[in-house]
Amino acid sequence: MSRETLFGSCRREMCSDSAVELSRVLALESDSRGLELEEPREASDMEKRRAATAVSNVLSVLTHYSELTGRLVCGKRCCLSGMGLLGSSITSSLGRIKQSFVLTDPHLPGMPIVYASDAFLKLTGYARHEVLGRQCTFLSGVDTDPSTVIKIKESLQTEQACTVRILNYRKDKTSFWSLLHISPIRNASGKIAYFIAVQLEESCNHQDGQGVRPDTRQLSAVGAVKVAVRTMSMGAGSSKS
Repeated sequence: MSRETLFGSCRREMCSDSAVELSRVLALESDSRGLELEEPREASDMEKRRAATAVSNVLSVLTHYSELTGRLVCGKRCCLSGMGLLGSSITSSLGRIKQSFVLTDPHLPGMPIVYASDAFLKLTGYARHEVLGRQCTFLSGVDTDPSTVIKIKESLQTEQACTVRILNYRKDKTSFWSLLHISPIRNASGKIAYFIAVQLEESCNHQDGQGVRPDTRQLSAVGAVKVAVRTMSMGAGSSKS
């Protein structure tokens, strides 16, 4: 079966499923006429995350197909960029962390970036919508040491923390040496929810004005993210009870 046939079938099935679902909604609306409507409520952060994850899974497959074949899907390239994959409460907490870092979601295909700090955007020159949904390897370039990239991949596969010195590239193609620390972030139940990648430009690889070492600054960012994620997961767990 060709790719065109496969994805054409997928699109037809999705359209068919959408039509069936729409008819069900219309039937429910017809049956509920004259009845008092329930008070509307805002979806919880966990519900928003589940919905975003489901959408991301679909878009990830279509994005991969689009990039692999060069064909456009639904009139334009699919992209995860700009999607709010995190709840507003945790995003607010992460926004208070001033370090340069990104979060990737190991539960989504390709482990895409689902959060990028303002300091990371300033360091790399990219806008947030250009970062979300991409893999961290987009910062690598022609002179990036492949053995360093392999070491990073191995640490992700073994779910272990690692620190490397790596040559990265900004949006304007200028290179910079980065001290990169990667660590798994576990939720309140002990399961890995994200991986964090904290970057420190080598020119800043010295004690800050308060005498804090670079590795200490990176670990402080990891600790702050762990607190935010565990607080969020504990809140989601208590809301179910």
